Amino acid sequence: MWNNLGKLHRFSLVCLLLTLCAEVSHSTGYFELQLISVENPTGQLLNGDCCDAEPSAADGHCDADECDTYFKVCLKEYQTEVATKGTCTYGSETTKVIGGNTFQFKGGQKSGQNRNHDTGKILIPFQFAWPRAYTVILEAWDRDNGTHSNDEELLIERSIHKGMINPGDEKQAVEYKSSFTSLEYTIRVRCDENYYGVKCNKVCRPRDDYFGHYVCDQLGNRGCMEGWTRPDCNTAICKQGCSLEHGTCSVPGECKCNYGWQGPLCDECLPYPGCVHGTCNEPWQCTCEKNWGGLLCDKDLNYCGTNRPCKNGGTCMNTEPDEYNCACPDGYSGKNCEIAEHACVSNPCANGGTCHEVPSGFECHCPAGWSGPTCAKDTDECASSPCAQGGTCVDMENGFECLCPQQWTGKTCQIDVNECAGKPCLNAYSCKNLIGGYHCTCFRGWVGKNCEINVNSCHGQCQNGGTCKKVARGYLCVCQTGFEGRHCEVQRSRCTSSPCRNGGRCQALIDGFMCECPQGFAGATCEVQNDPCSPNPCHNKAQCHSLVGDFYCSCPDDYEGKTCSERKDHCKTNRCQVIDSCTVAVATNDTQKRVWHISSNVCGPHGRCISLPAGNFSCSCEPGFTGTYCHENINDCASSPCKNRGTCIDGINSFQCVCPNGWEGNLCDVDVNECNRNPCQNGGRCVDLLNDFYCNCVDNWKGKTCHSRESQCDSTTCSNGGTCYDHGDSFLCSCPSGWGGSTCNTAKNSTCDSRPCENGGTCVGGGGDAFTCICKDGWEGATCAQNVNDCNPHPCYNGGLCVDGVNWFRCECAPGFAGPDCRINIDECQSSPCAEGSTCMDEINGYRCVCPPGYAGPRCQKFIGLGKSCRHAGLQFPHGSRWDEECNACQCVNGNVHCSKVRCGRRPCLLPKAPPPPPPPADSTPPPCPGGHECVEHQFLTCFSPPCHQWGVCSTPDPPTPVHTECEPNSGYLDNSCARITLIFKKDKVPQGTTVENICSELRYLPVTQTLAEERALLILCDLSYSNSDAVEVAMSFEQDGRSSDADRGQIQKAASSIISALSKRHNSTVMMAVVEVKVEMPVEPPPVGYLVPVLCVVFSLLWIFCIVVCVWWTRKRKKERERASRSEDATVNNRLEPPRSSAPKDNRDKDIQYECKKLMGPCDGAEGEEEGEQEGEQEEGEELGMGEKCPALKCPTAGAQDKGLMGKGGVVCTSRSAPVKAPHRTVYSPKDNRCKNLNAAQLSEDIKDHYV
Repeated sequence: MWNNLGKLHRFSLVCLLLTLCAEVSHSTGYFELQLISVENPTGQLLNGDCCDAEPSAADGHCDADECDTYFKVCLKEYQTEVATKGTCTYGSETTKVIGGNTFQFKGGQKSGQNRNHDTGKILIPFQFAWPRAYTVILEAWDRDNGTHSNDEELLIERSIHKGMINPGDEKQAVEYKSSFTSLEYTIRVRCDENYYGVKCNKVCRPRDDYFGHYVCDQLGNRGCMEGWTRPDCNTAICKQGCSLEHGTCSVPGECKCNYGWQGPLCDECLPYPGCVHGTCNEPWQCTCEKNWGGLLCDKDLNYCGTNRPCKNGGTCMNTEPDEYNCACPDGYSGKNCEIAEHACVSNPCANGGTCHEVPSGFECHCPAGWSGPTCAKDTDECASSPCAQGGTCVDMENGFECLCPQQWTGKTCQIDVNECAGKPCLNAYSCKNLIGGYHCTCFRGWVGKNCEINVNSCHGQCQNGGTCKKVARGYLCVCQTGFEGRHCEVQRSRCTSSPCRNGGRCQALIDGFMCECPQGFAGATCEVQNDPCSPNPCHNKAQCHSLVGDFYCSCPDDYEGKTCSERKDHCKTNRCQVIDSCTVAVATNDTQKRVWHISSNVCGPHGRCISLPAGNFSCSCEPGFTGTYCHENINDCASSPCKNRGTCIDGINSFQCVCPNGWEGNLCDVDVNECNRNPCQNGGRCVDLLNDFYCNCVDNWKGKTCHSRESQCDSTTCSNGGTCYDHGDSFLCSCPSGWGGSTCNTAKNSTCDSRPCENGGTCVGGGGDAFTCICKDGWEGATCAQNVNDCNPHPCYNGGLCVDGVNWFRCECAPGFAGPDCRINIDECQSSPCAEGSTCMDEINGYRCVCPPGYAGPRCQKFIGLGKSCRHAGLQFPHGSRWDEECNACQCVNGNVHCSKVRCGRRPCLLPKAPPPPPPPADSTPPPCPGGHECVEHQFLTCFSPPCHQWGVCSTPDPPTPVHTECEPNSGYLDNSCARITLIFKKDKVPQGTTVENICSELRYLPVTQTLAEERALLILCDLSYSNSDAVEVAMSFEQDGRSSDADRGQIQKAASSIISALSKRHNSTVMMAVVEVKVEMPVEPPPVGYLVPVLCVVFSLLWIFCIVVCVWWTRKRKKERERASRSEDATVNNRLEPPRSSAPKDNRDKDIQYECKKLMGPCDGAEGEEEGEQEGEQEEGEELGMGEKCPALKCPTAGAQDKGLMGKGGVVCTSRSAPVKAPHRTVYSPKDNRCKNLNAAQLSEDIKDHYV
């Protein structure tokens, strides 16, 4: 049915693959159909024919030749009425021949004619959002062998199923049965990796790079890795307690201090350099401590108090910082009063001593009972032990006193006391005084020290729990175990028979003895020789086997060593295959299980590692544990379940209560009944108290347990060192510090009150100084102060760094590795980086592309065409190929060889006759010398981390060309093509046997170095730093090629920055991983010479000069105007001065007068015409001076010579007055009205009155 379409599709697919052979199609999910069983017992087709033959004539059944069954699957949209023809919208798939008439697929096991499980699995990928509703058509076909002419006749059976399904792991079972055929299969839809949701259209790709550090959960939601936060998981969480203000971090757990701050948490400021006795609250302060001063707090302001320099009673006075004066007493002098002049003047001898001057000062002769240089020390008269008979000596001033026992008296307790004077004997004939005691002669039937015991009575005769029995002659005491004597008063010692063997020491007990055995022996009497396996010295549940004087531990598979304490690295001795981020497979000799799967221990003993995509993992914790690494035991004591001050000890999903004295039960809620053990003797009645008991004694019995006739006190009455005082019918215990209660059995202050256990440890203790700390997982020590090193043994592979936490560890993998313990080599070829049909070769932290002919470049992305091959060093290289030659990278381009230009120097190597060095890391093992060269000694190798005697250099057929350069380490020389880099190492991390030449060789072999030296020769020289023994100084320079100095400077700066950037990244090189700081020195670029500032200065100078010239011109002009104005004031009209300027008109009448003046005044007549020009000139000057509104220039005759003199040049001034205007006055000279004559002069008269000429 789909044959023609299938052929067309296959043809199109072949064409697509030929044109886009390097393209990889990624779908968002796939539809999976898993065949379970196919049953066609008759071997018939859907139309009733036999698959490969005609039915037999006998029974009408098909013969033994079975069908060649294969399947076609068509996946399309949901259809109510299914069309079996047409396009398979969602995809289709056709299998090869997978069976005959009947076959099954169950759990991957073959059954009958069956095939393996994967053969019955049909996958149809899709690249769209899954619509949930679908229609699937499954058809079984017979592969034609020539018996049928029409392909449509070869259909065996068709199963149509439609419905809805969500992506997931669960499968839907489908069964289809017809009259002679049956099909059974399952279907499910699964999303591709990194795709989630019910439609497989939610994308979440875990990443751990600059842009984020997160993983994806089962729903496709992001979850930040440990140590990262914010929505994009790109912000590191700094070390706990790191100052938010003064500390930063770029990686989790880091606390990098800002400038001026220090300390693990960046909360300590740096004081001013050189500050001696000072502190700081802000960086670079030096706040002096008490009694210190000066800029650096190095001046002692209280020299007297600090050093006390004055002797012999001199008084010290501070004068200046670090200076003092001594005021000496009489008889002493000198800087420190050390010179004695008249030493006895000050009466230095105390307590009646006599002073005598001697050359060195004075000497005191002390009276009896005193001693010392000044007779100030009381002589201890008790030092000679004068008190006899056990008396206690009390020292007194110039004497002593003896406190004597009862039997003795006198000054030194040597006089016997007459005890019989007190009549101590009760039933006796007499009392006889003895030395240190007395003796009673008892009546018949009475015994005892004071004749107080009746020999015929059992009452109170037997001590220490003995039982009294009456006999014919009195009584008999049956003693308890451990006691003997007539009254059971003697404690029997079981050690008299020396029961302990092999040098054991015997200690007597109340009911027996105990042997302290020497090392190597055990048993009740030290008779058993110790087993070296007891206690078991083997760790990690290993079984111990005893040997003669030794033992052997049978280690489990994951551990090794004498005591099985070291974790075994299986991948060192066996070939390992990485299964996932949590599991590796190791080959084993076990015949039943040839491959052994080893799980990572990153989740600790209480968790199971679960692999996640992209080398990530998670931990599934056992009950009672939580945390990222299942390292936190859930605190079951958080609810304080223990009562009555009981101590709760957290267990695994449980807890235990340690009860104080007097309480018991699981929760310390049951009062202990101290009367249960019947402590009261001789008929006493017991009363239970809290952590104690009380006995009501009868028949005059006394003591704590009613066991004595004589006293209430004995050695066991008061506990814990208390002193017992007998008060007749009762007793009182005086308890030592820290104890209380009626018998000193209650601790007042527990040693746990001071909380001695750190880091969450639980304190268990009581009175006295004893306590025990039960530490949380991850801590150890007497006070839980030591963090258990979870990195021992080292759990990280492939050079990974182990970060120790509290009961957890984390591996920081070297570049190119991943997984919880860095066992996974990241496949950089997984992203298909190589183009144009090239082959990707995975390497550690990188990849290599093998290019097809005509292509080149790191990813074969550059088309270079076909060219000539190159012959180099006796070898043939194809066009476009690349290879390494020592520290340089070479490429063949159309018959020409282009190599980078790094000066490699002579390669370090290991001398063949050298003694074996300490095993170097795998990454630092030097490659052998190339063919034709051998390793020879070199006397100028500089050792950086001894011993280095095993190192040499590879020989060369020709002597190396000497290099002449001024750019050398430790030379201080810098130019535009020279830079110096100082590498500071953490010396304890540098492998032993590392030379400076090893370090220099690693720099020359860096890939970035080859890139920098593509055009110009690069020279790298190294030497041990003169100023720091932990540093190596590197000089880097380019050989001169005639370029400009600016180009040289830019290139050397780029080179230095590139190498520093390469060193800042993680390396597989152990040597480079030990670099902790890098310093760079490069020539400082001079500032560019600019012309803007000089030009601006010149422009501003010219502007200032121009302004000065304008000011001078304006000042002179104003001066001339003022001079003209002053001259014009000399002109008067009618004996009045002419004002310097005209005022504004006073009112409208003045304006009218001026108007009339302009209207009526005409040109002057007569002989004064020659004055016209001058008058007009004066009029113009008057206008320039701004004298208000003036009349037009008048051409009037002058009266005479005197008028001329008065009027100057004959200028006429109009006059206006505030008085009423007079009638026009006409003169003989002019028929016009001259009312406006001297108009302004009248105005001047208002301002300047009484001013006449």
